[in-house]
Amino acid sequence: MTVSGVTSDPMTANELYMAAFNALGVAQEGEPMTPRMYNDAKRAANMLIKQWNAHPRLWIKAEGSVAMVAGQAAYALSPQPLRVLSVRRRLNGIDTPLGEYSRQEYFDQPNKTQSPSVPVNFYFDPQVGAGTLYLWPSPSAQTVTQYSINYTYVRRVSLLVNSNDTLDMPEEWQGAFTWNLAKWLMTQYPVNDPSLAQIVLGMAQSSYSDMMNWDNEPASIYLQPDFEGLRGA
Repeated sequence: MTVSGVTSDPMTANELYMAAFNALGVAQEGEPMTPRMYNDAKRAANMLIKQWNAHPRLWIKAEGSVAMVAGQAAYALSPQPLRVLSVRRRLNGIDTPLGEYSRQEYFDQPNKTQSPSVPVNFYFDPQVGAGTLYLWPSPSAQTVTQYSINYTYVRRVSLLVNSNDTLDMPEEWQGAFTWNLAKWLMTQYPVNDPSLAQIVLGMAQSSYSDMMNWDNEPASIYLQPDFEGLRGA
C-alpha cells in the first residue's frame, strides 16, 4: 500500500467560497465567481467566523502576560481578548491562581489603589474597543519586582481578507466551515431542490457537531463537594 505522506491541504478563501456555491448548486464547473458572489461569500464567511468566535475551542485559547506597574490597577491587553479565562501570579516559577470578580464585585471594592499589595483577584472588562484587566488589590512596588502576571485568554480568529487567505483554524474544520457557509448563503442563493436544501442543512449541523465533539479537552474532570463552609460547624 502506498500513502502520500501529505497531511496538510489548506483551502484558500476562493476555494472555500466555490465549494459552498457548489454545495448549493449555484456555481457551474469551470465558471468563475462573479464579483457579487465573491463579496457575498466573503461577507457571510466573516460573519460565520465572528459567530464561531463565541464558542471557544481549544485552538483559540492562548497565553499572555502583563507587566505590572506599582499602584496601577487597570491594564489594557493587547491583542484584545474576547475573554480572559484565568489569571495567575508567578513567584520563583510557582503559579497561584487569582480569584475572578464579577463586574459589580470589582467596582464595588472601596480601595482599588489606596493599599497596594499582592493581587489576589481580577476582573476582565471586554469592551468593544478595548479589553481591560483589573487587578485587586493593585500591586505594590515590592510585588512588581517579585511577581509576574500570566493569563489564559480566548483570542480573536483572523478574518478572510484576501482571496488566497486560509482559515485561521485547524484544517479539520474546513468541511464544517464550507457546509455552514453554504447554509448562510442559502437566503441569498435559494435552493430550488428541497432535497438538496435538506442535505445542506443536515451536513451543516452534523459536521459542526462532529467538530465540536472532537475539539474538547481529553483530560478527565473531577468534581467533589466543597466542605469548606462546614468546617468548625
